[in-house]
This record gives sequence, structure tokens and C-alpha cells, in this order.
Amino acid sequence: MPEYSFKGSRGKLTEGFSSLAQHLGLKPDEAVFMNSLAVNPEGKGWRLTSVDGLEGVLSSVVVTMSGPGSTVLHFPLSKSHREYCVKYLEDGGDLKQVARNGEGKYYPDASITRRLLEKTNNASTRKWLEGKVIANSYVTEEEEELAKKVGGRTLMSSEKFLQFVGKDYIHKVADDIGIEAPPGIVIDKPAPSSSIVDSFLQKLQKKGMDPDHMKVWIKPSSLCSGHGIISLPRGDTESLREGLVELAKVFHRVGFYPEEVKESELSRDDPFKGITKFMPILLEADVGRLPWVSRKVDDVAVNAVLGQNGVVLIETTPFVAVDGGYTGSRLATPQDEPLVFAAEVSTDKLMHRMWEEGYRGYLGVDAMVVEKKNGELMAYLNDLNTRLCGATPVIAMAHKVEAKVGYRPSVFSQNLTIRAPENMTDPFEVIKVNVGDHLYRASETEYTGIVPILVDANPESGYISFRAIVIGRDDLHLGLLRRALLSMDKYEGLLGILLRTGFFILIETFTQNSDYCTGVFTLRVTDVIGELKGLKLELCNIPLFVVGA
Repeated sequence: MPEYSFKGSRGKLTEGFSSLAQHLGLKPDEAVFMNSLAVNPEGKGWRLTSVDGLEGVLSSVVVTMSGPGSTVLHFPLSKSHREYCVKYLEDGGDLKQVARNGEGKYYPDASITRRLLEKTNNASTRKWLEGKVIANSYVTEEEEELAKKVGGRTLMSSEKFLQFVGKDYIHKVADDIGIEAPPGIVIDKPAPSSSIVDSFLQKLQKKGMDPDHMKVWIKPSSLCSGHGIISLPRGDTESLREGLVELAKVFHRVGFYPEEVKESELSRDDPFKGITKFMPILLEADVGRLPWVSRKVDDVAVNAVLGQNGVVLIETTPFVAVDGGYTGSRLATPQDEPLVFAAEVSTDKLMHRMWEEGYRGYLGVDAMVVEKKNGELMAYLNDLNTRLCGATPVIAMAHKVEAKVGYRPSVFSQNLTIRAPENMTDPFEVIKVNVGDHLYRASETEYTGIVPILVDANPESGYISFRAIVIGRDDLHLGLLRRALLSMDKYEGLLGILLRTGFFILIETFTQNSDYCTGVFTLRVTDVIGELKGLKLELCNIPLFVVGA
């Protein structure tokens, strides 16, 4: 491998959020970590909303962690549970909906930060928050207001945070810092189709690329969760115009146009005419079709913390894919070293530019590593996740187990959906039966097995979705566990309930009845290292939360 001098340091998440606090330059009990987002569509942070429905409450799939002394609030809701809870709270008058144009809805009272703002006059709540750093994955005006009320601060201002949100930031700095983004353009403001198409085709032609034989992606810049992304089999003028119209339709459905503009009236010549909210969009050539690329090697995520003392690289995790779709992450192996090196070289440059410009917090950068026709590996950085990421629990759990057993385990995560039996009362028991003898077990010398850390059981769907973190002694053992996991009756599905207590958690959930929005949600929470704890939380008094020790 070529020589490269990394500017940052390396660190681990052995003690969960306590380690994260340390990398940020904070004491373990100095920060309150949260992962909650309710976006005001009329506020500065409106572009943080997901293109998929824009309900305003974002559910992020991140298993939270806590080390000794950390404090944390964390309970994003899955889509199915959100539907139940929103209806229940609206019927009871506890949740105020702000209507928007189109189908989108905004529930300001559903965010953790909003609930805490209402409780700052409560002595116990105020004492717990007093002077703390509010370390939310998303910095909005609400977090700034909460920090001000309790004499604390945020990691950065909401205005600063918004500078880094989205794929467009990578494109804007790529040439200046010497990294590669997928060949393409960023459209910052509405423009006629001819202007957008001409700019993109000129970009391709300068690089010697034939648009008629080039697959093209049209993407919203931020937090689209895969929705609103348009894939075109070729990049000719007519295909590009049609793709822009399709994206305009997505923007229309979520209220980016005034009511008087009808979807059927969006024109091929100027599809964004009349739009009142325009999220920057990207037109990118498919990296796998570039003329100098011989093959795609793999996709990876480079995870790091940008703290007051600089960049701390945590871990680079290759993606786990099923039928071409992302389903989880895994720890890199020695065989992945060239792949990891190529991704980290480019990402190191990007992260140091971000640190110099004021970003503070956790982040993950998605990179596609390809092999050029001369045999050289190079990374194209294609997404910037300015938050805790799906790989975070895999990394942190692996680091903790490594500290316990003295060697690096083999670990990966997998999203899975199984059939639910009729009249189900305890979804975790159903999962345990399916996993069988491969369920996670701990001993003095070994911490291995399948850990079902997330459970999303919609009573009406007939399915249980969950994320499994699989821990093996080595790659051979991991392969056996993975085959056992994938042999389960599975369907495509999303993930669900997550909560935090202790250090790492295995959540066992059951309810008093089949209505997931009434009564008390009882959780039997087992520390992955072995300690048993009990919690009682009101499900419909959103958000459910636990104050760390």
C-alpha cells in the first residue's frame, strides 16, 4: 500500500457513550446524548426532514450505548409504532399536529427535546440537565433553546450543523481537498431542465464519459432514507428530463409546492417552477460504469468522532448486503486492509476539513471502493451521515467484547423480518424460539451468539422485524451463526423500538394487551455482559426515556 500519514488519532467505543464523551473532549457525566428529531417545516432546519412522508419525527436505527456515569435519552419510534402512538395522542389531545401542504405532517410535541423543554421547571429534571452539553445527533433550534434554559451548551450551533448536512457538502469540497466524489453536479436552487441537463452533460463530457452508456442517479441531498432517489439506465437528455420530473413529483407529494400547483401540471421544461422549498439535488454518474473502473470492490462506512482536540477515527465497517441492498455492517478483517486503507485516506482529508470548519460530533462517511484498470484501489465518497449510524452498535459491542476476551471477535449486523404467530403477546419470545440455541450467551471466556437488539412488532402486520448483532469467535464461527440466522423465515422489513440502559442492551418486550399504545410498556432489559435489570415506561407519554446513572 502507498504511504499516507494520517492526521487524526484512533480510538474505541469500549465504554459506550463514556468513550464517545471522552473522544469529544468531555467528561463521561458532562453530556446528555440524544437521538431525536422533530423538524419545524417553517424553521431553519426544514431540510433535515426525510423525503419519505415528512412526518417530522425521524426514526433513526441506532442502538444506544451508555458507559459508567453517562446520561442518555433515546427512544425513536419505528413507523408502525409511530402510527399507533400519533393516533392515540391526537385522540387524547396530547399531540398537536401542524398541517402542511401535501401529505406531510409535523408533530412538534413528539421530540425528546420538546418534552424536556416542557419539564425544565421540574426540579429533578433541571438538576439532571443543569450545565450539561446537549449532544443530540441533530442540532436544531430546540436543542439550543434547551441548552440555554439549563445553563448548558450544544456541540455546535444549529446554523453550523446545517452546513454539513447532506451529500452536497462532499461535492463542494472534493476538488479543493483532493478527494473523489461520484462525477456529477449539485443543483442548489431551482432551474429549468435545460440548464440542469446541459451542466451535467458537460461535466460527463469533460471526463470523457458517454452519457448514452452511463447509468445516472438523481438524488435529494439530505436525509432521504433512500426515498426520492431516481435511477436512470442511461444519461441521455430525454432520460434526464424525465428523471427531474419524477423527483419534482416526490417534492410535490411532501408539500414543497403551494397548493395551487398541481402535480399533473409539472412540466418537463421547468419541473421546479413555483416550488417554495427546494432541497439541493445531485445528479451523479454511476461509479461502477466509469470507463477507468474495472470493478467495484465493496462499500464501507468510515466512523469517527470530531471532538475539541481533533479527529478520532473509530472503525471502518464494510457493508452487509442481501440481493444488492444494505442490511447491516460487519467488522473489517485483515483481508479488508487494502479496502479500508483506500477509504480512510480519502475520509481523513474530508473529516479534517470538517473539523477545521467547526463540525463537532459523531459521523459516518459512506465510501465506494473500486479497482481501477491499472489495479489501484480508490474510494469515491458518496454520503455523509452527520449522526450516530447503523454501524455504531456493531463497533461498540465488538470493542467491549474485545476488551473482555483479549482478541478481536468477528461481528456483523443483519436486519431480519419473521412471521409473527396469531395472538402474539411477547415478540421477543417468538424471536428466541426462532434463534434457538444460537441466542447470545456470555461466559467468563466467551461472549458469542445472536443478539436481537431491536424489536418492531406491529400487531396488524403479521411480522416481527428486528436487527440482530451476531458475535462469533472467528470468521468460521460467525459464518455458522449467520447461516442459522438467514435460515429463519424472513421478509423485507424495517426496524423498530430501541432504548438504552446500563451499558449494552438486549431488549425483551411485552405488553399488557395487543394495543401497543395503551397502558404500560414493560421491558426486561438484559445487559449483554450479563446483568439483569427491570424498567417500567409509559409508552404513550412520548418520549419514553431512562436517565442514566
